[in-house]
Amino acid sequence: MLLILISWLYIFSTATVWGIAFNNLFKLKDNNYLITQILGLFSITIFTAISCFFTSINIGFYSVFILTSIVLAYFTKKQLKLYLTQVKIRFFSLNKYLQITFSIFGFLCLAQASTAPYIIDNESYYLQTIKWLNEYGFVKGLSNLHLFFAQTSGWHILQSALNFSFLTNQLNDLSAYIYCLVAFYSFEKINLIFKENSTQIAHFFIAIIPLVSILFFQFISAPSPDIPVFLFSFLLFYILLKKWNQLSVIDFKNITFICFFILLIKISSVYIVCIPIILLAINYQKFKNSLGTLLGVGLLVLAIFIGKNQWITGYPLFPLQNFKWLTTDYSLPEVYQAFFFKTNKVYAYKISYLEYQELSVLQRLQVWLSLPKLHGIFNKLIVVLIIVFPFFILLKKKYYQPLLAIYFLACVQLVVLFMTSPQYRFFLVFILTLGALLLFVIFQKKILIKIALPTSLILTCLILFFPFKLDNFTTNKFTQNNSSFKFSYILFPHQNSKFNYLYQKEKIGNLEYNNPYNQEFFWITGDGELPVVKKEQLEYFKNKYHYYPQLRTGDLKDGFYSKSIDND
Repeated sequence: MLLILISWLYIFSTATVWGIAFNNLFKLKDNNYLITQILGLFSITIFTAISCFFTSINIGFYSVFILTSIVLAYFTKKQLKLYLTQVKIRFFSLNKYLQITFSIFGFLCLAQASTAPYIIDNESYYLQTIKWLNEYGFVKGLSNLHLFFAQTSGWHILQSALNFSFLTNQLNDLSAYIYCLVAFYSFEKINLIFKENSTQIAHFFIAIIPLVSILFFQFISAPSPDIPVFLFSFLLFYILLKKWNQLSVIDFKNITFICFFILLIKISSVYIVCIPIILLAINYQKFKNSLGTLLGVGLLVLAIFIGKNQWITGYPLFPLQNFKWLTTDYSLPEVYQAFFFKTNKVYAYKISYLEYQELSVLQRLQVWLSLPKLHGIFNKLIVVLIIVFPFFILLKKKYYQPLLAIYFLACVQLVVLFMTSPQYRFFLVFILTLGALLLFVIFQKKILIKIALPTSLILTCLILFFPFKLDNFTTNKFTQNNSSFKFSYILFPHQNSKFNYLYQKEKIGNLEYNNPYNQEFFWITGDGELPVVKKEQLEYFKNKYHYYPQLRTGDLKDGFYSKSIDND
């Protein structure tokens, strides 16, 4: 915990300095501490992503980054001092109960971050993706080694710039930091409800963030891209609910920049691009003069996204196959692309692709709704919310426009998911959003928060400090045990990986790799020495699709290509 706290202070310091510099560059002088932090992380992500094309995110990068941060801090020292004073004042403006409650909440976030990562995606590709960035930056054709590496996220790029990988393998805790930070903003709004009897729907809505800590805590011990997408989306919805008719140019810029950040983190959150488009259509005359600046940043983000995809997969708009501008030796084979798309598509139904094709649309919906455990529960909840919410909009005429906009975004995302992979976790942001709006507007009483807040913390404590079997909620054996806290984590947290791996050196052609042979999961990699891939995975693709990965030059930094066995 202590080591993580030190790293959080470092993240806070650098994000503050870069955020203030970003505000100055784009004339966003009125930004609060939270927006400043987010924009600081956004600018660090851009800086790191550009660096990934030229170098590894290792000690050399860190030296330049820290030196740059010091220089920025020197030129913004007056604003930096004012910013820190503002954060201090905001904490002590909370009533005593909320000061104590948030302190407990922050302690629990640190404790959870120090435990073993829970979600299996951390073991399949988060760890290795970040490790490749730390040791080599972007690697051409990396997805030929492991398909999931094609999903390199802006969040993983940012994490690689903040984990000090050359010193320790225990600091992939950026998600926990951002959750704690946004939760503090939520506590401020709860304070307004308690002290000033605020009845604004926006304040009640944003209160959902600490109230569902039992859910978020299962994600924050790993660098999951879902966490920032959820939190930044909630913040955007809060701004829409609170300022729909009074949006300033600065508000519009902030919203657009955060939308760019979300897209850089998780491109499947395409619904988010609708927000600035809707606001621009309604307020064109007010916002038109800021379009040049926003377009410039947007094109930079797009260039990073396209360049990253082209570098790693050979396809600029991966996973779309129809866009291939350059013919490269390291481009993914089309059969891999098709496999990736089909596997994602049917995963949400728990059936084979052949079974999926034989079902009608109604039969697919029936299968989707009848899935066991959490999948079935959340899928049914999605349908109920989509049906019920329009009636709620009609009842709240004061908030008709922002509520309609949020509902439209939910429908867009649901359509996109049914075209790709309708997994409930990809729609979870709207399950929580629509559910929270319904709950807090129907029961718009502060007593509800007074009861829910301590209840949430108590339940979170139970899950955090005591081992639980979760087989009643999931059929995935890798996620049936929660990650509980141990006394030894007070000083030093658990390593970034959940499991202890045994690796065996294997060779295929000119590629020597590490095979994690003591874990059965098909996509497992862990935190082993590069390169890591499951032997069974390579054999499967070789036997079924007649391709296997090879080094392009004999040096890992030059990347991989897929060699056809038909040409051997």
